[in-house]
Amino acid sequence: MAKAASTVSNDKSSAEGANDAGVARAFEELRPAMLALAYRITGSRTDAEDIVQNAFLRLHRSPPEEDIRSLKAYLTTITARLSLNQLRDLRAKRETYIGEWLPEPLPTQNDPLTLADDVSFGLLLVFERLSPLERVVFILRNAFDYSFEQIAHVVGRNPVSCRKLFSRARARVLDERPRFAIDRDRHHAILDSFQAAARGNDLASLIDLLSEGVVLRGDGGGKALGLKKPVVGAGAVARFIIAVTQRLPADALLYKTELNGAPAIVFSSEGRPFVVIMLETEKGRIDRIYAIANPEKLGAVAASLNLHGNSGRSSGGFPSASH
Repeated sequence: MAKAASTVSNDKSSAEGANDAGVARAFEELRPAMLALAYRITGSRTDAEDIVQNAFLRLHRSPPEEDIRSLKAYLTTITARLSLNQLRDLRAKRETYIGEWLPEPLPTQNDPLTLADDVSFGLLLVFERLSPLERVVFILRNAFDYSFEQIAHVVGRNPVSCRKLFSRARARVLDERPRFAIDRDRHHAILDSFQAAARGNDLASLIDLLSEGVVLRGDGGGKALGLKKPVVGAGAVARFIIAVTQRLPADALLYKTELNGAPAIVFSSEGRPFVVIMLETEKGRIDRIYAIANPEKLGAVAASLNLHGNSGRSSGGFPSASH
């Protein structure tokens, strides 16, 4: 009897060990895709990390008798549902958010998430104007090529309803997403000219880089300099940028990097990033400027640039740091 009990115990341990190995392999292979899904839905890298960790924890704790035919389908379903719930909670919290809310910048230089479809900042902002269900349905269909039958299982609706949700979402995305993409070299050149004009207090050159209806949006979250509402118009935006530039810390360093699949600049002080700047262009001029200064949204940026509070200081201005 004792021998039989020992055999059962050993078999159980072997099964658990095999299951652990399977989860570890799935984590390595599928984590990037699950992070891409969760980030697209929530607009937050921090929340995406927590959601994916929770999804894999649920997989690890699933009973042996549960029939999981496809780990990817199982994890996608859990990740999408957790992300949908989180998005609904975030939408409620944003009603009391101080100032403008913008997505969390996503480092995409040498990041596996860049293997997924477009995670551009402008597209994420279009997603914010969709309902939570429209957003999830659109992302699963457009970026992950799910059928409406598969999507229906994920969101708890029938395929016909999912098709209608997708049609509404697609119409809005096509109507509102940025239309004029520029090549990377041109984007870098515009970004360099932008920071040089701001650094040199060159109002005329800065205005010349901006479209007439340029919009500047800033997110400080009540914890850093932000905007209660957007600044609109070339003159107003240029004057605001120059005024803010003159107030930068004396030890400010400028880093060039890639965020959300496009060139961006990061300012740091005392080894910590304090603002991220991203630009969108239309017809060769800057049409949208995003400034994210909420420190809770800059953790991934700091990690990607190896900024952890121990970088050296500069003697003044904001010279470029090598990155």
